[in-house]
This record gives sequence, structure tokens and C-alpha cells, in this order.
Amino acid sequence: MKKWWVILGIACAGIILWQGISMYRQILSGQEAGQSKAEEIAKDQYGLSRIDSVEYYHGTQAYETVQGTSGKNGEVYVLVGPKNKTKLVKQSDGLTKTQMKAYVDRNLNPKEWVNLRLGMEHDQVLWEAVYLDEKGRYTFYYGYFENGERYKKYSMKHEI
Repeated sequence: MKKWWVILGIACAGIILWQGISMYRQILSGQEAGQSKAEEIAKDQYGLSRIDSVEYYHGTQAYETVQGTSGKNGEVYVLVGPKNKTKLVKQSDGLTKTQMKAYVDRNLNPKEWVNLRLGMEHDQVLWEAVYLDEKGRYTFYYGYFENGERYKKYSMKHEI
């Protein structure tokens, strides 16, 4: 009898593991599909000849940020949002990722970087800087794309 419980337990664990892996793959394929669709939209609408990267941003609304080069506009970011709403910004019109990181390092003294990505809130193109501050709190700093100045900032306690 004990042998059957062990076999049943192993079978259940196997099914749970199989379903977990399946769900994880499905989530990743959805993200990859969103990136591919954003690339296609950026190429079609703005004639991007080269795509350097695609990053996901999720603020009040989700956006895919496509970084690339357009023959007409040079180096650009194309933000693709809900219902395929797009916005193109020239990289030269604002801070680069490196410049924004330097701005945050200089003005906010992060203890440890988590992430830095471009996104959009209420039709404002923003850099979202996520880092751990000197008190060990997760801090989300949103700075304007053009100059890095504060749009909003909030922190939350980091506990393990």
C-alpha cells in the first residue's frame, strides 16, 4: 500500500512540474510574440532599417520600446503601446541610457542597480530607473527623457 502512495506522489510531482514548465514556456512565447509584433510595427510605420533592442515596459500601460535606426530620423526609440499606438522619439532629443544612468548615479546615489528602461506615462516619454537605495529600499525613479528631471519617485521596503 505504501508503495502505491509513493508512486502516486511521484506522478503528481511530475504532472505539476510538467505543467509549470509548460506555463513558463507559454508566458515566454507571448513576450517574444509581443516583441516581434513591436519590431514589425516599428519597421512598417517608421522605416527602421536596423533594430538594436526591444525592451518591455509596464507602467500604467504596457509598452514595447524598440531601439533602432531609421534612414529618415537616424537613431530612434519607437514606443509601441496598447492598440498598437506608437510614438517615435529621436535618441538625440533626450538622454541616452548611459547618460540617464550617470544622472541617477550623480543625483540619487543608488546602492545597487536593478533596471533602467524607457517607457511612457500619460503621453510623457520617461526613463524608469529601478535601484536599491542606501536604506535597502526598492526605489522607482521616473525621469523625463529630455533631461532626466523627476516626474515621480517612490520607494518600498525590501524584505526577504
